[in-house]
Amino acid sequence: MSNFAKILTTIRRPFQQELRKGCRDDVVVNGLGNYVQLWAKNGDAFTLEATEKEVLNSLASLFENYAGASPTDRQRTLEEATKRIDTALGGRQQNLADVSNTSAAPSQKRQQPTTKRTRSKKKTQTEMLPLFGETENPSESIPIKPEPVAVPTTYTRQTEHLSLFGDAEAASQQAEDTPTEEVAASVPISDIPVSTDLTSLDFLSEPLQYLKGIGPRRAAMLLAELNIETVGELLAYYPRDYIDRSKMVEIYRVGRAEEDEPETIQGKVVNHTSSPTAKGKRIGKISIYDGTGVAMLVNFGRRIGIMKSLLPVETEVVVSGKFSRRYNEIQATDYEFELFEEDNLIHTKRIVPKYALTAKLTAKMLRMWMRTALDTYGEQIPEILPLELRQRQNLMDRQSALNEIHFPTSEAHRKAAQKRLAFEEFFLLSVGMELKKDRKISQEGIAFRIDTQTQDNSPALLRDFIASLPYELTGAQKRVFGEIQNDMRQKNVMNRLIQGDVGSGKTVVAAMALLRAIENRYQGALMVPTEILAEQHYYNLSEMFESLRKDTAHTDDEKINVVLLKSDLPKAEREEALTAIADGTADLIVGTQALIQEGVDFHRLGLVIIDEQHRFGVMQRATLRNKVGNKALPPDVLVMTATPIPRTLALTLYGDLNVSVIDEMPPGRQTIKTYWIKEKDREKLYGNLRKEIQRGRQAYVVYPLVEESEKLEELKAATEMAEHLQNAVFPDLRVGLLHGQMKSIEKQEVMAKFNDKHIDILVSTTVIEVGIDVPNATLMVIENAERFGLSQLHQLRGRVGRGKHQSACYLVATPKGDDSYQRIQAMIRTNNGFQIAEADLNIRGPGEFFGTRQSGVPNFKIANIIHDATLLETAKQEAELLVKADRELNAPTHQLLKRMLQKHWRDNLEIASVG
Repeated sequence: MSNFAKILTTIRRPFQQELRKGCRDDVVVNGLGNYVQLWAKNGDAFTLEATEKEVLNSLASLFENYAGASPTDRQRTLEEATKRIDTALGGRQQNLADVSNTSAAPSQKRQQPTTKRTRSKKKTQTEMLPLFGETENPSESIPIKPEPVAVPTTYTRQTEHLSLFGDAEAASQQAEDTPTEEVAASVPISDIPVSTDLTSLDFLSEPLQYLKGIGPRRAAMLLAELNIETVGELLAYYPRDYIDRSKMVEIYRVGRAEEDEPETIQGKVVNHTSSPTAKGKRIGKISIYDGTGVAMLVNFGRRIGIMKSLLPVETEVVVSGKFSRRYNEIQATDYEFELFEEDNLIHTKRIVPKYALTAKLTAKMLRMWMRTALDTYGEQIPEILPLELRQRQNLMDRQSALNEIHFPTSEAHRKAAQKRLAFEEFFLLSVGMELKKDRKISQEGIAFRIDTQTQDNSPALLRDFIASLPYELTGAQKRVFGEIQNDMRQKNVMNRLIQGDVGSGKTVVAAMALLRAIENRYQGALMVPTEILAEQHYYNLSEMFESLRKDTAHTDDEKINVVLLKSDLPKAEREEALTAIADGTADLIVGTQALIQEGVDFHRLGLVIIDEQHRFGVMQRATLRNKVGNKALPPDVLVMTATPIPRTLALTLYGDLNVSVIDEMPPGRQTIKTYWIKEKDREKLYGNLRKEIQRGRQAYVVYPLVEESEKLEELKAATEMAEHLQNAVFPDLRVGLLHGQMKSIEKQEVMAKFNDKHIDILVSTTVIEVGIDVPNATLMVIENAERFGLSQLHQLRGRVGRGKHQSACYLVATPKGDDSYQRIQAMIRTNNGFQIAEADLNIRGPGEFFGTRQSGVPNFKIANIIHDATLLETAKQEAELLVKADRELNAPTHQLLKRMLQKHWRDNLEIASVG
């Protein structure tokens, strides 16, 4: 047979099965159109005549729109294709229409010998069955379902890993991503319009106990195991992965794969046997025959009887499992089976969903219940996205997406469904954020007066402060402060996020903003997450503002009053602080969560600055903002993050805030050299420490405090290390100890000694993570560095390198896994906080990056802000367009979207905001 004839025969192979299945375009992975075009294109690899190439090109053109055609048009296409192939081959092939109309007859004829032959098999057991049938002439005694022909593509799991970095990996990543996008794009987009029926979502709230096949007992199990109570919650329980069981394999072929991959067979049960094992247990085997060979399903113990009743002789069955060849048999002990019903297979002979399970819930249970829910409500799922938007972004309709995500008809449909549902999650979040942002823009706030009469356009207080700084502000600091100043000038509330790397000068910018509020006779509040950081900010700001004098109508030459409020203040000091806050004599209040406690009443709060945003829960931030009372205008809000946040996370966490980035480091800021120190190199490390201290420098030695329950253990380790360093390693040096269990006054004393150079080496737990500024400290030693998060490591490293001397960071680590190794390598590779943040997000994933519960990171069910970053950007752009066109979502076509928004984000529209 010539190459041309082989290609035509291969192209025609699935036509009969396609006709028998009603031209549904599901007998070939990725669709019959793609299959024909691929094989037609394969002709380029052979030396064919011009007329032969013309035939292949005409066939490719004929199937170009097959996926989007109706079943009737598909049948006509198949008939025409068969005629062209028959003509090209010159053979007398049976007319395809006749095959279509008479396909049942041959099947019936073949059934007669089947029954007869099967009876004979039962008498002689399976010894008379061939283990491996003749491959050229397999027995026709049992009708075998033709094997769906697979387009040679690689099946890609949903959880594939994509890199965030776009340098050397970008080209290969793009090459890998392109086929996926093309496959998803090959699924036709229906023209289903947006539903305007508000009751069309009601079925999503239906309790599962009323769903046929589930009932009260199983509904209670779903609630207890997965916290799923309604139809909507069940449909939103998306598969975590998929198994491709769509490709049928003849029995004589199975068990040869080296990768031990699952394979799918179809045949009839022809026998049951049972025999004792050497250990006295019983082993049972079910013989499955398909005309080419016999496969044994092996069972043990009680399962033998159960399987015998479930699969009696004569049952036609589809089995998916891991087959092996042993004891002169083809066997499977790990398998799933399903009685063969052409149109109702959910566990086999298709791409099968895999759900996250519990001890009481099996994969079969969840698939059956999901199938029941979709059979009952699958055609009632309304569309919520405008058709124009779906066409622009090539998005599948919602009804198809929910059906295809659970039971995909092809890999292309699965990818298209995943894209649609991920976009929808991003879009709902983005629309909510845009609506909230729009409300804030229009929310009346304080219009701060900016005095431009001074020569350099700065108010006197601010001008004096800038003049007192021992260095010139960077261009980035000036630009960001200009953005803040412009916001404060407006009559609307400011909601702005400042991002910047460790040491980029965020604190100075915050101080300038606070002075602007004080200049306007308002109070400023700075809330930070830890007491030691509150104290550090209190002392630093007090020192910064020491030489400044307010010049108001009521007072001349009055100092700026900075007040510290924290939970462990003595009663008299606390009462004094609360009085100053309430009567307005406190200009700037620095504190921890004590600021939002009952009894703290501000006199005239004008600006709230929240440092280390991700450590505070949403409600805590809202409480601080609402401390102004009902009648007063709400204060402006400025949020500062200690480490940069990747753009994708910024869009989800701070979508309702305007973002400013300080992307320039102060002049003279040192690049910190970072080294990985292994345990065997500890003596060398100590030698470096001694040399540096002898030059007049100081060092930190930090221990990880990972879990709350480990406080005493870590305290003991830090204390023992301090004693060991003092007594055994550096008896001639001064070693100090700082830990979270100390009283506030004790911490202040230790830090004051270190700052005044009375301590050479400060051993500490992670209480020094942020805010500590000792320019003479040039060495940072982090013990057990593999136990720290990447953001924490970068923060700790940022405690050194603040003076004119070269600084170094030593990571003493024994990485036990790939993640910890990657963190160490990222620290050695770069000092750039933005690159560190990207690496951290990539290693840990969005859920752990900040800690979902604390920060309010949305718990996406199917979207992934790492892998779907481009989709997130697109969804945000579409959300901006929608809200701009319809600010209140009052259009009839937006009512269902509005209801979905309220339903899904009722508790989440305060994400990332302070008010």
